[in-house]
Amino acid sequence: MSENTSFLSEIKGKPVPPVLYALISNALQVYGILVLGWHFFPILYLWWWEELVLSTFGWMKLRRLRPYLLQKQGESVRLEGERSAKARFFLLFVYFVFVVVLAGFMFAPEDSFIPNVLTLFGKNNVFNINLLLFIGMQSWLYWRDFYREPDYEKTDVLALQTTFDLRSAIIHVGLLAGAFLSFLLPKFSLTGSEHAFMFGFMAVKTLVELGLAFKVKWD
Repeated sequence: MSENTSFLSEIKGKPVPPVLYALISNALQVYGILVLGWHFFPILYLWWWEELVLSTFGWMKLRRLRPYLLQKQGESVRLEGERSAKARFFLLFVYFVFVVVLAGFMFAPEDSFIPNVLTLFGKNNVFNINLLLFIGMQSWLYWRDFYREPDYEKTDVLALQTTFDLRSAIIHVGLLAGAFLSFLLPKFSLTGSEHAFMFGFMAVKTLVELGLAFKVKWD
């Protein structure tokens, strides 16, 4: 057995890639906030891109699963599941308006306007690295689970066929957590309420991602 095959065998069945990504992603975002002076737009915009990538791969997975789902669910249930999955893209369009128009410009601090535009047009290198890492991880997981060693029994089909899943709720719960921390800090004469908002959102996002990663049951 080659070294590469041995390595893949060791990490198969373990949430190593999502955990590594969560650690690296948070490190990049903390660097962006504390060193580069990010406001909240890049944090929310990255969440939107991650959801778009996940929704795209989810649709690809459902197409790959069609023969399997026909045996397990029947044609009508399979079609309904695919319609629910496609509805995610409409939901993401609504979120895009919220994230870009409201968070990126209307409610953003004045000094963040130009950095937000640069991020929007792919000129933020730290943001781009973060996003490319996520795309790379999802591509590798898709290849591993649906081509290299496919085992459709382990796939969470219901999650793929749901328009609004747990991870989709991150923006709502995360914004509430961030807003609560932003409200709480001034009560104790502490500053940095905007940082509290961003870190609150990031904390909820990370906890949900790690929870979903460890929830997967592997043999």
